[in-house]
Amino acid sequence: MKLVEHNPYRILGVKANASLSDRKQQSNLIAQYLKIGQSAKLDFDITPPLNLLERTKDLIELQGGRIHSTGDKILYSLFWFVQANGIDKIALNHLTGSKDIDKALSDFEKGCRDFVVGPDSYSAILNHSTLQIIAYRQHKDLSKLKDAIAHKFSIVSDSKSLVQLKDLVAADSKNISVQEILELAMPKLKELLKELVPSKNTDKLLLEIFKSNTVIYPGLRNEVIDALVHRIDRLVDKTEAERNKALKGDYTSSMLKDIPALGRLLLEAVKAPLHEIETLLDKSDPVYTDALQKVFKEVNYCGIGPFNKMMDKLNSSEGKANEKIKAATDISAILELYTNAKEILAGISIPIKETLSKNLEGIGQFNSVDCCEFCGSGRPTSMRLKVEMHKMKEFNQYTYFPDGGVKVPSCTKCFLMRFPLKVLSILMGIASIPLVIAIIILKRSYSENDFKWVHRIAYRYTYCLTVKNHPLIKEYLKDGYEFGLP
Repeated sequence: MKLVEHNPYRILGVKANASLSDRKQQSNLIAQYLKIGQSAKLDFDITPPLNLLERTKDLIELQGGRIHSTGDKILYSLFWFVQANGIDKIALNHLTGSKDIDKALSDFEKGCRDFVVGPDSYSAILNHSTLQIIAYRQHKDLSKLKDAIAHKFSIVSDSKSLVQLKDLVAADSKNISVQEILELAMPKLKELLKELVPSKNTDKLLLEIFKSNTVIYPGLRNEVIDALVHRIDRLVDKTEAERNKALKGDYTSSMLKDIPALGRLLLEAVKAPLHEIETLLDKSDPVYTDALQKVFKEVNYCGIGPFNKMMDKLNSSEGKANEKIKAATDISAILELYTNAKEILAGISIPIKETLSKNLEGIGQFNSVDCCEFCGSGRPTSMRLKVEMHKMKEFNQYTYFPDGGVKVPSCTKCFLMRFPLKVLSILMGIASIPLVIAIIILKRSYSENDFKWVHRIAYRYTYCLTVKNHPLIKEYLKDGYEFGLP
C-alpha cells in the first residue's frame, strides 16, 4: 500500500492541508530526532494499522519535491487525510490519539451525510475512504474497499467539491482539470489495487468501482477496451508470424498438425479478452465484431495455409511419391479447428464466417474421399463393415440390403474396433438360448423371434451405436432406414 504508507504527507507526519510552514517545521523536528539517533513519533504515523515507517534524512528532504507541483498536492491529498471542519478534527484526534479506527470511521461517517458529495461532506468522505482503504488489510472486505474508492473519486467528479478540495490543499490549482487529476491518479490507483487485491483483474475491478460514475466510467471503459483490443492484436500478430515461419520451406506432413495447433492456441488465448469486450459492449458492437474478424481470419489461415501447401505438393508429385504423401496425410487437426471455430461463431455474423464454412465443407470433401470417414485420418482399405438395415413399406413389407447389410468402408483400425462388437452381439444371442428356452417353457409356446431378440438388442446397442455417425449410415437413417431386420 505504497500510495498510503509512503505518502509524502504521512512521511512528514502532517495533514494534507498543512501549510508550507507547518511542513517545514515538521521536517526540522524529524531532522533533530535523526541527529540524536532517534525516530520521531508523530501523530500522523497511523502506526498501527500502517506499517512502521523508517525515516531518514534523504527521505525527508525528498518529500518537498514530491509535493511541489499542484497535481501532486491533489493526488497525495486524495489518499491521505484533511481537516476542513470540526467533525474532521474530532475524528482525526481519535485516530491519531487512541488509534481507534472503528471510532474514527464512525465519527467520519457522521459527516459523510449518506456519502452524498457536497460542500459539507466531501472532507469527511475523503477521510473515511482513506481510513477504509487502510483498514482493508484487517477486514479483507472487498465490497468496502470498492465503495471507499468510489466515494473518494466521487469528490473528483463533483465540480463544486473538487474546487473546495483544491482550495484546501493547493490554492494555486484552479486551472488543473479533472482529466489531468485522473491521469495522475489512475495509474497510482491501479498499483494500489494490484497490491491489495493481486488475485483480481485490476481493469475489471476499476470498471466495477466506477460503473455508477458518469464522469469517470465512459473514459475508463474506452481505455480498458482499447487495451483489450491491443492485446488481441498482439496475439493475432504473434500467431501470424509463427504461421508464416512454419509454412516456409518444403511441405512436411507435420504442418497439417502444427499450424492448426497455432490456431487453437490463438482461440484459447483470446477467449478472456474477447469475453471482457463482449461484456462491456455487445455482440453486435463493431469493436467486438472487428476483433472477432481479425482473430478468425488468422484462424482460417492456420487451416487453409497448410492444406493448400499439401495440395500443391500432391499436384506436383506423381506415382509412388504421390501415394506416399497421401498415406501420410492427416487433416483431422484442420477439420477440428474449423469445426471449433464454427461452433464459437454460432449466432454471430461476420464476413469470415462464410469463408470458414466453405473451407470446412471443401476440406471435408477431400477428407471423405481420401480418409476413413469414421476417424477422419486413417486410409480406407478393402475391408468393409456390414450393417444390417431395413425400411418398412406399405402392407407390412420392407426393403433391406442383401449379403449381410450396407457395406461401409473404413480403415483397418476402425474395422478392428467395430467388427468384434458385431461378433459379440451374435455370441450374446447364442448365450441367451437357455434363458429363452426357460421362457418358452413358461409360455408353453414359442416363435422364431424368441431366439433373436437378445441378439437384436445387443446388435443395436453395441455395434450399431459405433457405426451410426458414418456419413453413409447417416444418409440411410435420414431416409427412414432402421438398424437390423424386422
